[in-house]
Amino acid sequence: LQGLGNPQTQFVAGANKTCCNPAFNGQYQIALEAGSFRQEYEDTMAAYLTMAEETQVAGMPLKVNVGLREEETAVRSSGIGSPPTAFTVQASDHTAFQVTLGPQQLVTGTNRYTHMLPNLDLTLHVTDDLQVRFDASRTLTKPPLGNLSPVQSLGATRIGTVSASGGNPQLEPFVSDNLDIGVEYYYAPNSYMSIDGFNKNVTNFLNNQALPQTYAGIIDPTTGAPVAYTYNTVANGPSAKVDGVELALQNVFDDSGFGFQANATIVSTNTPYNPYLLTAVTPFAITGLANSANLIGFYDKDGFQARVAVNWRAGYLDHFGQTQGGSIYGTEPTFVNSTTQVDFSTSYDLTEQLNVYFEALNLNDATYSTHGRFQEQLLDANDYGRTFTIGVHWKL
Repeated sequence: LQGLGNPQTQFVAGANKTCCNPAFNGQYQIALEAGSFRQEYEDTMAAYLTMAEETQVAGMPLKVNVGLREEETAVRSSGIGSPPTAFTVQASDHTAFQVTLGPQQLVTGTNRYTHMLPNLDLTLHVTDDLQVRFDASRTLTKPPLGNLSPVQSLGATRIGTVSASGGNPQLEPFVSDNLDIGVEYYYAPNSYMSIDGFNKNVTNFLNNQALPQTYAGIIDPTTGAPVAYTYNTVANGPSAKVDGVELALQNVFDDSGFGFQANATIVSTNTPYNPYLLTAVTPFAITGLANSANLIGFYDKDGFQARVAVNWRAGYLDHFGQTQGGSIYGTEPTFVNSTTQVDFSTSYDLTEQLNVYFEALNLNDATYSTHGRFQEQLLDANDYGRTFTIGVHWKL
């Protein structure tokens, strides 16, 4: 970029040569943006054993898979931060602080965790068309790297509503003990029905939290006490249980090419969000949990394919925190409203190498919207409209 230069190196219309440091000299200048600098390292050592066996129970074939994994992870996280050194009341606005920042410095954090992860999978073939599955396992999901930054960034600096945001290098992965039992019945070629029940006991669930903190040694001139602020970050929450049932059905009408697919997921938890609980500083509830259902009708024969899909998802708690007010309302929830979307796609194989396709998304012009603690508190509404795509695929 620096090598590109500019043909008007002495003067660029509309440019203010004295606005910046360093001043504009007619060339692109590359400078470090400290807030964007971050290094995350995860070193993982793991050992595992697996065993597979086939046997019979009362004359019925039984497949057994057993596994055991021991995993240890070391985390090192660093970034560049400029911590505040003083808060003073602005002369031109007595409702806001003027914040003095210290010099840039390297901020680091470390963590280490070890987990044992067993699993057992059993598949019993009751008949050629009917099978029963049982699964028991412990699974681990590491926190996203973007949540591990040790650097805090100031947000709102109004008097009484100071906030900051950042990551948490001490995050532990959340671990889930899972039990699943399912039945699958293949009643015709390319047609089946299934039901699966599951139970998950999750510990260390990751949760957006707003933690009350103070800047030690930095005095708030309006109170005489250390500056208090709300730190919006991700922390490990308490344990939670999730129960649910998954239903699926696929039916193809002989060799006509017509068929349909239908599925539904019904979930519940022992930690639902209680909008009437006003005393919790950092409330806990599982996010992203919602009932859902999909219905797809299709035709697929002689190189022609067409699908109409109706997708429904109930409203759900998305996260804690609201963009309104500069995110100072850290404990307040954001819910995504229920939505139904209709999509259509079709394609035709002109030859073995060439086909044309058409896709229409969101035919019913569904909108995406969110609300706060109660349904009446609208936060955001987005109308993305319909999307149409037409194209050609060619392969050698």
